Amino acid sequence: MQGSKPDYQNLGLSTIMGTQLRLLVETQLLAELTNYGLETNNLKFDWSGSCIQGHDASYLDGQLENFSGIFLFDTNDQLIVDGWMEFIHEGNFFLAYWEFIAVWEEQKKVFEKAKPGIPDHIWQQIPDDLKWNYEKERL
Repeated sequence: MQGSKPDYQNLGLSTIMGTQLRLLVETQLLAELTNYGLETNNLKFDWSGSCIQGHDASYLDGQLENFSGIFLFDTNDQLIVDGWMEFIHEGNFFLAYWEFIAVWEEQKKVFEKAKPGIPDHIWQQIPDDLKWNYEKERL
C-alpha cells in the first residue's frame, strides 16, 4: 500500500457494515490509536482493501468480520496506519480494536503490533463478567 493513493469511496468487503456500525467501529479504532501515541485528528479510513479474516457478528444496522486491509491516511493522503481489526461482541457489549497494527511516519514503519492478542488497555475495558471468555487471548 505504500506509495499508492487512498480510495475513500470503495468499502471493499466491509460493505456489510451499516452506517451506524461503521461509525462505531471507526470511532473505537480511532480512540485506541492514542494508546499507540497517535493523534487522531483528521485521519481518514480507506476500507477498499478490507478482507474477511474470521469470525463475524451482526450488530446495530449491519454485520462485521475481523477485517484486515484497513488503512488510515492523513489530510495529505500519507499512510499513517495499516492494520487488522478484531472485536468482542457479547450481548450489549461491543468493542472493536486493532489486532495487528503498523504505524507509519514519512513512509517508514515506526511501530508494529505483530503479535495477536488483547492488549492491557483493551482488557481494562472488558466487563469483569466477560473476561473469563477471553483470558487465553490476552497479551
